[in-house]
Amino acid sequence: MQENFEVKGMAPCPSPISDECIIAHRVYGKCRQQDCLRPFDSTVLTPPPGAIEISSSRLGEVGTIGGSVIVGGPITPGEIIAFNSTVSTVRIVPGSFRVSDIRVTVNPSAFGQDGFYDVTIVYTFTYLINLLDATGTSIPVTLTVTGETPTAITNICAFTTYTKTLCLFGGEASEQTITTANTLYSPQTANVNFGNLPYALVQAIANPLQQPIIGVYENAPGTIEYHADVVIGLFTIIKLYRIVNMTVSSTGDCDIPECEPITGDPCEFFNSLPFPFEDFDPPTTL
Repeated sequence: MQENFEVKGMAPCPSPISDECIIAHRVYGKCRQQDCLRPFDSTVLTPPPGAIEISSSRLGEVGTIGGSVIVGGPITPGEIIAFNSTVSTVRIVPGSFRVSDIRVTVNPSAFGQDGFYDVTIVYTFTYLINLLDATGTSIPVTLTVTGETPTAITNICAFTTYTKTLCLFGGEASEQTITTANTLYSPQTANVNFGNLPYALVQAIANPLQQPIIGVYENAPGTIEYHADVVIGLFTIIKLYRIVNMTVSSTGDCDIPECEPITGDPCEFFNSLPFPFEDFDPPTTL
């Protein structure tokens, strides 16, 4: 006997539809971009088709690095990592590459277009690199942090930044400054939105497209130095949204099923898996 008293073959009565007021993030403008980011000496080379110029790898350590392969004395945090011809190849340590930071600035359109906003996005990519000699051996450098004993390291923390600018529709709204307080989080804070600007949401997926290239650069007339040039593929989605009150049609609260417990018996878990026929048979098209 069915516990829910439903008659087999008959659908349950639908819940009545009602209008509900909700607080929502309404998207006004959105775009996506697929960028190939590549360092190159634009004063010497012609930019490759479809490539966007970025700088060579910069030092992301908290201290300076030096050593026999380093060019120009100790390299300070944020400076480009420059080395001599002793370095034969550069390698990114597997699993170390990530988008570590995204900073966004939204301002009214410089051309005065109503409802449009200039968006500036700064992406930061961090990773570890090894400087390798002709035999493929990592060349150590000396890391010096104020107040600590200098140490030899082979995994060098490096980073690259990319600044993107674009214009998106963000909705026409009053330019009055709006102050918002929300008790959802503690401690309670007030957010002051000067000029009633839209909010920005930026998502990014990025990966190095190959192992770093050793770029040749002329630091001074007749002086050659080498950089680690990382080619990066970036997928990004940018949205401008506002917090709005909306009326939506609703049939009631969401149905929430019971949680499935995790069994401690590996055989019970294995026996519950479907047989992987597709792994044994090659794909076919009918």
